[in-house]
Amino acid sequence: MTLALCAGCEGALAADTAAEEVIPLPIIMYHSVLKDPARSGTYVVTPDVVREDLLYLKERGFECVTIEDLIDYVNGGELPQKPVMITFDDGYYNNLTYMLPILEELDMRAVISVVGAYSEAYSETVDTNPNYAHLSWEDISELTASGRVEIQNHSYNMHSQSGRQGSKRMPGESEEAYKKAFTEDVMRLQSLLRENCGIEPRGFAYPYGLISPEARNHLKEMGFLAALTCYEHVNQLTRDPEKLFELGRFNRPAGVSTEQFMSRLLSGAEY
Repeated sequence: MTLALCAGCEGALAADTAAEEVIPLPIIMYHSVLKDPARSGTYVVTPDVVREDLLYLKERGFECVTIEDLIDYVNGGELPQKPVMITFDDGYYNNLTYMLPILEELDMRAVISVVGAYSEAYSETVDTNPNYAHLSWEDISELTASGRVEIQNHSYNMHSQSGRQGSKRMPGESEEAYKKAFTEDVMRLQSLLRENCGIEPRGFAYPYGLISPEARNHLKEMGFLAALTCYEHVNQLTRDPEKLFELGRFNRPAGVSTEQFMSRLLSGAEY
């Protein structure tokens, strides 16, 4: 009887431990990738920097995950022992030019969050200058077909800090008016991605990381299951789906060595 009770206790303890599983997830946020070091800055790095960063992670056993991997995880799936997420915001054409070959070389994956108005404009004017161009619908389809890139929603046309600040609710704007403006904008990009690229993202990246408290519920109503912020912290994932709406990321600036940046990125991760 005593042994049976102990066995039962051990089983309960194992179940509790599994239920409390916490997986650290660091996320890097890149933007534009340009070869000329003179153009580097807070939101621009060279391909060499990206390659050094990813090689650093790969050599230390980190494996790339995407938003869909996180969604699968909270629904009972599994994640690698040392997951990391590589993200690129705004959908610059140079992500295709310089970043995709690095992902292919190192057998890694990334998430790109695109701005619909930019992609729409560059789909109409054939301009592939990596210094400023953005991904067209055709480019997005090419990246998706590569199996190396997952596309997410970064708003259709709320990537601005003039007037409305990103996708935040404006001062004096009613909750109803904000919901209408936010929903119509986000869903416009969803429709364009579905019609032109055959994809329908389930993750949203807040433009400039600017967030209104109401946005989470609006995103849920639109069918989104995750949101990328600009708060710099290592995510502590559990099976709780709510944690996917507050995913923190570390912006990767130029002028900092890979070792220095990784020290900050991984400081809150214990494996």
